[in-house]
Amino acid sequence: MFKKMMKHLVNNLGLKVLAILLSIVLWMVVVKMADPDATKTFSVSVEIRNKNVITEMGKVPDIVGDSDIAVFYISGPRSYVEKMNGDDFSVTADLSQLDLSRDGDVKLVPIEISPKKYDKYITVMQRTVNLQITLEDLSQQKFVITPEYTGTPADGCAIGTVEVVPNLLTVSGPESVVSRISRVSASINVDGVSGDVTDNVMPVLLDEDGETISSELLERNQTTVTIRAKILGTKSVPIRCKASGTPAEGYEYRGLEFVPENVLVKGEPDLLNGISAINIPEDAINIDGMREEDEVVIDLNPYLAEAGVSLVDESLNQVAVRVMIEAKETKVYNLPVDRINVTGLDSNYELSYNGNSVPVSVRALKEDMDTLQLTDIQGALDVSGLGPGIHSLQLTVTLPSDKYEMTGNVNVQVTIEDKNKEEGTEGNEDGDVDDDGQDRGPEVNQDENQANTTDPNRPSQDENEESPRGTER
Repeated sequence: MFKKMMKHLVNNLGLKVLAILLSIVLWMVVVKMADPDATKTFSVSVEIRNKNVITEMGKVPDIVGDSDIAVFYISGPRSYVEKMNGDDFSVTADLSQLDLSRDGDVKLVPIEISPKKYDKYITVMQRTVNLQITLEDLSQQKFVITPEYTGTPADGCAIGTVEVVPNLLTVSGPESVVSRISRVSASINVDGVSGDVTDNVMPVLLDEDGETISSELLERNQTTVTIRAKILGTKSVPIRCKASGTPAEGYEYRGLEFVPENVLVKGEPDLLNGISAINIPEDAINIDGMREEDEVVIDLNPYLAEAGVSLVDESLNQVAVRVMIEAKETKVYNLPVDRINVTGLDSNYELSYNGNSVPVSVRALKEDMDTLQLTDIQGALDVSGLGPGIHSLQLTVTLPSDKYEMTGNVNVQVTIEDKNKEEGTEGNEDGDVDDDGQDRGPEVNQDENQANTTDPNRPSQDENEESPRGTER
């Protein structure tokens, strides 16, 4: 039985082998038709290995152009090719294979590409073959990490202090790259938060334009730092300010106008409860001798610091204050003399003026001057102790309010006369006036009386008067 089977198998052996080969070919044709070949292109960053080889030389590699981006394509059955992406390949450049014998500054490092899966079914074809580098001096620099935040806290809350621990970062690498670093920042998200937050983040290297600097050739002494943000309460408070000094004569201080009138401050709850306004001291705005409006810019920060609070928006720290100064108008009013109240005049005297009115110069703001009437001005003279004669006196002027002021003194010339003296002069026309027309006064009359009394031989006046009358009779 066994012999029969063996004889049957070896009969026509060539035909049978040919049939097997044809079957394999036919299977391959069918497979190719069902899963044809395809190609796909990739661009993958090159992983640089063994950098210490270069750093031990006191140098650091600097990549030329975009040679650290390897461009390649693969081919193979579509079912495999379509499943592949950039992460499925190991793309490396080993600096230990650096060709130092090459002339020129640019050195070449072979790029190796190997698939992490399906390596039996796909073929890799490279376009970028070598990593191109130049060797630069190694540079190392320390940077203070700037804390930053993104987002907006919850309503009624504001960002307080933001700090980074540790706040120093040491960066080493090619001098051309390290020299481009302008600052280092670390950022924390505070969007919608109402309490203190903490996070671990990677510091970001920035150039002078604020663009991120990233390089595989840069090394840091730490990859992450801790950043903390304190959340504070807020409060809107008014600004209060006054001016000190006095404007020039003839000008009046009308007050202050300033913007903003209120600011939003932040701080601890007990400090916010204790502040009701931001008071700017008077000596911050001095108006001595001012003749026109002026604008003063005041920094709020010193006064906020005294209260232990700060501005929510730090850019609003300046207050523009407009000092309002207005020139006064001057107007002359002719005050009738009959409106002058005279006091202290002796009842035996009478007073007269040199004119019917007295000019009074008043100064005030235009709006006040327009309402001032002559009847609002009062004059007064005190002539106590003054005797007959011509006198120049200062008039006391009373104005309706302190809105008005005198621009100078008002002098009034008055004549005081003795009413009794005038009557006596008329009655003494018979003999009490000297030949030169001057009144001899009571002293002269008194001397005559004494003469009549002491001389007995002198006839009396009555006797002298009776003799002619007797003769006439």
